[in-house]
Amino acid sequence: MHSDLDDDAGETDADLAGLVLALIGSRHSVAPKRLLSPGPDAAQLQQMVDAAACAPDHRGLRPWRLIRIADHQRGALADLFEACLRDRAADHAPPVSDTDVAKSREKAHRAPVLLLAVLKAAPDDPEVPIIERAVTLGAALMNLLLAAHGLGFGAMLTSGRAVRSARFARALALADDEQAVCFVSIGTASQARRSARGGAADYLTEWSGGPGT
Repeated sequence: MHSDLDDDAGETDADLAGLVLALIGSRHSVAPKRLLSPGPDAAQLQQMVDAAACAPDHRGLRPWRLIRIADHQRGALADLFEACLRDRAADHAPPVSDTDVAKSREKAHRAPVLLLAVLKAAPDDPEVPIIERAVTLGAALMNLLLAAHGLGFGAMLTSGRAVRSARFARALALADDEQAVCFVSIGTASQARRSARGGAADYLTEWSGGPGT
């Protein structure tokens, strides 16, 4: 038996699918230097993190967390970036220039909201190797980026050698089983620059094997 309710449900599903695909298809990264105020307020940031928490998580291990860098901590982060730069220069000639130092420090002051994504190896579970935990973090970050986009903000993930250094881990008080992965910068996009993207044909292939191959 057909009813108007069935039609309404079908339209709702189609509308939702269209909205989701439009949101994903229109999202693009915005460089931190092009992210200006205003940034998300506390409630909007909470929405983004709640969206991140919806990511697939094998056995519910919650293998990630986010650290927010407050405005008053940007100077300390700049000091940390400079120290990490000088650490690298100590092992490789020539020494860093004033320009190098200035560029390194400036990165700490970009974007109204700055988060650090951290991957957690604990608790130990042989059924969930670190690569699966990294996939969970990646899915969480994608959810966060989409939520930011849906709320009208630009965002981007950035990393670098400083983030992977022992000094950085100590300064951020990371546990032995934690690893800093990348920064998440969020703000109002001052300029949109979309890079070229591949299509499904660039990523999707068919398995050509079979039993015994």
